[in-house]
Amino acid sequence: MTNAQPVTPRCASPNSLSAGPVEQGHHSRYMETRHKALELFARCGFSRVSMRDLATYLGINVGSIYNHIDSKEALLFELIEELYEQLLHGASLVNRRKSAPAVRLHGLLEAHLLLHERMGAHFRLAEYDLHCLSSEQQALILTLRRRYEEHLVGTIEQLTGTPVSVTQRATLSSIVSLLNQLPAWIGESQATKGARRKLLHEIVMGALHGALQATHTTGCKFPEKPTIYRS
Repeated sequence: MTNAQPVTPRCASPNSLSAGPVEQGHHSRYMETRHKALELFARCGFSRVSMRDLATYLGINVGSIYNHIDSKEALLFELIEELYEQLLHGASLVNRRKSAPAVRLHGLLEAHLLLHERMGAHFRLAEYDLHCLSSEQQALILTLRRRYEEHLVGTIEQLTGTPVSVTQRATLSSIVSLLNQLPAWIGESQATKGARRKLLHEIVMGALHGALQATHTTGCKFPEKPTIYRS
């Protein structure tokens, strides 16, 4: 199992993280603001939250909100950027192990699905509110996502022994969207956490295998047994 370590986004705070106590206190308040904004955006939808709504939720005067954030869109960008940086970090840890392609594939899927357990709200924003960003911001996020998708593409190419076609690359991009959304579709149940993880993993593996077969990929050496999950 891959346990990705937190990665501080480039624009996590307007202040240096190595500053003194006053600056560190400012950073702490800023991170609390981000956390509360994330909760509100994920629950209500970014476009439905006004600056007044956000100020009320934060417990501050609407006139002073720009002392806490640059803009609503800048905050959304930071949150989605943070998600893809975490995904890239997790993928890098998996690939660093130099294990067999089939094992790495399981590791990549597992790391992605596990990230939902602590960043589920981030995933919701990334999938449903990306269009609220400016064209430039969307392009930057898309660049991060394509970098992440390359980890999956490279692993599939090593697994199948054949280059990934344009159609297959688009298919793998849709698998990333499935990974981003699936845990929210499968609600919590009486099953153990390990059983739910195993179910999610098997759904994604089935979709991936079927998609590659549908795009005429042959010789896919998918592992016969899924990764063992513990509750």
